[in-house]
Amino acid sequence: MRAITQSDFRNAAKRHWDDAEYLLRDNRLANADQLFGLSAECALAAVMLLFTSIKKLKKNYKFHINELWDKFITFAEGRNAIKYTYPLRASNPFSNWSVEQRYYNGTSITKEIVDEHMKAAKTVKGILNKAILDGV
Repeated sequence: MRAITQSDFRNAAKRHWDDAEYLLRDNRLANADQLFGLSAECALAAVMLLFTSIKKLKKNYKFHINELWDKFITFAEGRNAIKYTYPLRASNPFSNWSVEQRYYNGTSITKEIVDEHMKAAKTVKGILNKAILDGV
């Protein structure tokens, strides 16, 4: 078996997004919601990795999306990447998301919550795509 030695946030963001969409279509809201959050988290980490090393990223920015959303703005401002923060300037849509929700009763996650997190994850996907198109 091959050891996993390297983080690939871009690939992880896409995988989590694809699986979240699949689960949403199957009305499996709780797991879809978790994966939309993880997708957004990985996409922001992928953008951050364009501006810093993996070592610094893992040391200083090891947060889940409910915290990383706000921390990304400060991170980007300090690295001349402020243009990537504009879509995130509104209130944090993941403030009601937690990685701990994976242990909750799944009925507490509503379609409205999932839709909000999916929309926010799509925004973050757009930021990553813009950074890639910009050649960062």
